[in-house]
Formats: sequence, structure tokens, C-alpha cells
Amino acid sequence: MTWMSKYIVAAAPPAFFFALWKLGVFSYHYFECQGNIKNLAPCYAGGFDLLPWLGFGMFWSPILFWLSLPISAFFLIDTGAKHIGSKRGVQ
Repeated sequence: MTWMSKYIVAAAPPAFFFALWKLGVFSYHYFECQGNIKNLAPCYAGGFDLLPWLGFGMFWSPILFWLSLPISAFFLIDTGAKHIGSKRGVQ
């Protein structure tokens, strides 16, 4: 595995969860999913109910983003240290 791919794998989870979070917020406003007293109005796009996906995108994605951020930072630092060590001949 190349070094660039190791860096990408280490940085991918927070980027993925951040993109899902912003996609959920965009979909909530774009498809006008605001509604009844519980704000759980059916939200359809072409006959497909988006409510479960919006629940994941707007509730779980921010939580998983903030949880994956320090883990990803650790793996990025670890990969960087191994990369520098390999350039210096240290195993």
C-alpha cells in the first residue's frame, strides 16, 4: 500500500461522516421535510421516503464525525511518523 493511500484511508472516515451530515441538512431543506407537530412529516423524493436517511444524516453523522475525528488524527500522526521513520531507515 502506498503512503498516499495510507493517508487517505486514515482521513476518510471524518470526511465521509461530514459529507453525510451536510447532505442530510441539504436534503432536509431542499425537499422541505418540515411539517406536523412532531416535525416527522413524510418526506418523499420520487416516491422514496427519505426520513430514515435524514435521521442518520442529521443525528448519527455529527456524532460519528466528532468521534472519528480524534481517531483519524491519531492514525494520521502515526502514519506520518512511520513514513518519516521509513525515510530515515528506522523500523
